[in-house]
Amino acid sequence: MLHALPELLDALEARLRLGEDPLPLLTSIRWSELVGWPQDLPQAEALKARLRRIQVLVEGLHAPLRATLAQLQEPHVYGPGLAGRR
Repeated sequence: MLHALPELLDALEARLRLGEDPLPLLTSIRWSELVGWPQDLPQAEALKARLRRIQVLVEGLHAPLRATLAQLQEPHVYGPGLAGRR
Protein backbone atom coordinates (compact mmCIF):
# COMPACT_ATOMS: atom_id res chain seq x y z
CA MET A 1 0.00 0.00 0.00
CA LEU A 2 1.18 3.51 -0.76
CA HIS A 3 1.68 5.88 2.11
CA ALA A 4 2.78 9.12 0.46
CA LEU A 5 0.67 11.43 -1.67
CA PRO A 6 3.36 11.96 -4.36
CA GLU A 7 3.71 8.17 -4.82
CA LEU A 8 -0.06 7.82 -5.05
CA LEU A 9 -0.27 10.47 -7.76
CA ASP A 10 2.60 8.84 -9.66
CA ALA A 11 0.87 5.46 -9.55
CA LEU A 12 -2.50 6.96 -10.49
CA GLU A 13 -1.05 8.80 -13.47
CA ALA A 14 0.84 5.70 -14.62
CA ARG A 15 -2.31 3.55 -14.48
CA LEU A 16 -4.31 6.13 -16.39
CA ARG A 17 -1.67 6.41 -19.10
CA LEU A 18 -1.67 2.61 -19.48
CA GLY A 19 -5.46 2.56 -19.68
CA GLU A 20 -5.80 0.56 -16.47
CA ASP A 21 -8.65 0.88 -14.01
CA PRO A 22 -7.56 3.22 -11.17
CA LEU A 23 -10.33 2.18 -8.76
CA PRO A 24 -8.46 -0.76 -7.16
CA LEU A 25 -5.61 1.62 -6.36
CA LEU A 26 -7.88 4.33 -5.01
CA THR A 27 -9.95 1.97 -2.89
CA SER A 28 -6.87 0.41 -1.31
CA ILE A 29 -5.70 3.72 0.19
CA ARG A 30 -6.25 4.48 3.83
CA TRP A 31 -6.74 8.18 3.35
CA SER A 32 -6.32 8.97 7.05
CA GLU A 33 -2.82 7.42 6.96
CA LEU A 34 -1.67 9.16 3.79
CA VAL A 35 1.33 11.45 4.32
CA GLY A 36 3.06 13.99 2.13
CA TRP A 37 0.35 16.63 2.11
CA PRO A 38 1.46 20.17 1.20
CA GLN A 39 2.99 22.12 4.05
CA ASP A 40 2.88 25.59 2.52
CA LEU A 41 1.24 27.59 -0.26
CA PRO A 42 3.79 26.81 -3.02
CA GLN A 43 3.49 23.08 -2.35
CA ALA A 44 -0.31 23.35 -2.34
CA GLU A 45 -0.26 25.22 -5.66
CA ALA A 46 2.06 22.60 -7.16
CA LEU A 47 -0.28 19.84 -5.98
CA LYS A 48 -3.29 21.67 -7.41
CA ALA A 49 -1.53 22.03 -10.78
CA ARG A 50 -0.62 18.34 -10.78
CA LEU A 51 -4.20 17.35 -9.97
CA ARG A 52 -5.39 19.55 -12.84
CA ARG A 53 -3.08 17.68 -15.23
CA ILE A 54 -4.45 14.34 -14.00
CA GLN A 55 -7.99 15.66 -14.42
CA VAL A 56 -7.23 16.64 -18.03
CA LEU A 57 -5.86 13.14 -18.60
CA VAL A 58 -9.05 11.56 -17.23
CA GLU A 59 -11.22 13.85 -19.36
CA GLY A 60 -9.16 12.96 -22.43
CA LEU A 61 -9.69 9.27 -21.76
CA HIS A 62 -13.44 9.79 -21.42
CA ALA A 63 -13.82 11.63 -24.74
CA PRO A 64 -13.51 8.57 -27.04
CA LEU A 65 -15.87 6.61 -24.80
CA ARG A 66 -18.48 9.37 -24.86
CA ALA A 67 -18.21 9.63 -28.66
CA THR A 68 -18.63 5.87 -29.08
CA LEU A 69 -21.63 5.74 -26.77
CA ALA A 70 -23.22 8.66 -28.60
CA GLN A 71 -22.92 6.75 -31.89
CA LEU A 72 -24.44 3.61 -30.38
CA GLN A 73 -27.51 5.35 -29.00
CA GLU A 74 -30.78 5.05 -30.88
CA PRO A 75 -31.33 8.09 -33.10
CA HIS A 76 -33.74 10.71 -31.85
CA VAL A 77 -37.30 10.55 -33.16
CA TYR A 78 -37.30 14.25 -34.02
CA GLY A 79 -34.64 15.98 -36.07
CA PRO A 80 -33.63 16.81 -39.61
CA GLY A 81 -34.15 13.84 -41.89
CA LEU A 82 -35.55 11.67 -39.10
CA ALA A 83 -39.28 12.39 -39.52
CA GLY A 84 -41.26 9.21 -39.94
CA ARG A 85 -38.28 6.88 -39.35
CA ARG A 86 -37.87 4.64 -36.34
